[in-house]
Amino acid sequence: MTVLVWAGCGALLLGGVLALVLYGRGSAQEPETAPRRGVRLPRAVQERRRLQLVVAFAGAVLGWLLSGYVVSLLVVPLLVFGLPWFLRATMAQQQGIDRLEALAEWTQRLSDVLLLGLGVEQAITGSLRTAPAAIEADVVELVGRIQSRTSPQEALRLFGDRLGDATADKVLATLLLRISDRGPGLASALADTADSVREEVRQRRAIEADRAKHRATIRWLVLVLVAVSGVIALNPSYAAPYATPLGQIVLGCVVLALVAVVAWMASMATHRPVPRFLEADRRSRVRPAAQEEET
Repeated sequence: MTVLVWAGCGALLLGGVLALVLYGRGSAQEPETAPRRGVRLPRAVQERRRLQLVVAFAGAVLGWLLSGYVVSLLVVPLLVFGLPWFLRATMAQQQGIDRLEALAEWTQRLSDVLLLGLGVEQAITGSLRTAPAAIEADVVELVGRIQSRTSPQEALRLFGDRLGDATADKVLATLLLRISDRGPGLASALADTADSVREEVRQRRAIEADRAKHRATIRWLVLVLVAVSGVIALNPSYAAPYATPLGQIVLGCVVLALVAVVAWMASMATHRPVPRFLEADRRSRVRPAAQEEET
């Protein structure tokens, strides 16, 4: 029995070290944008992962040597990598709402300019001067692509990729139809779309305010649980039953069960975006123009 336990612990240690090394190296591309643009992870993210890797490995080995608990090889990395992720997942998610509100403002201004009789390309270029701060960088890139002779349709689709929101696709779909059709009524259609986006922003803010209460509850529950577990670990008499091989297995199962429950609770408090309808289907054999130009 003891041989099997130590063999399992060795396999767990080897697998954990391998997983930590792969996680610390990171992916050369962002998961969401790798098939299209191949953007590397920010340097700050890579450095943070390397630091977490060092702290997790050193803390796991040190915890094992000081406490004698093999399960420390599992608990310490989970705390180092899982706790920051959990705190980020349960924070308020206002950035997407602010960008959507800025998009509604930009759309309304674009509608007002189009009433003067300008074309879509000229209106978009002129909107750069009054672009809201939350999407100013995105509008700068959009205007830059239009001015560099990129087709307006492709520039708008790439603009939608940067925003990454199904509601933003409504605005872009209206502009794309106008570019391909050149019919009247775009200004009024954009004004109606801006009103629709503002209404969605209002609803999202209300939902976010309600979710913030549950996120705070979950966050404090986990922090208290971690603090209590630390106090219990410092009490040798209370933690003595877990010092046996069977106790280590039970403790590992309890830790994994708690991690699963916490991850489930965090997922319930996380906003799941609606799938975009202007996003290119990756199953299609027809590549977008941007990919053809890169190759």
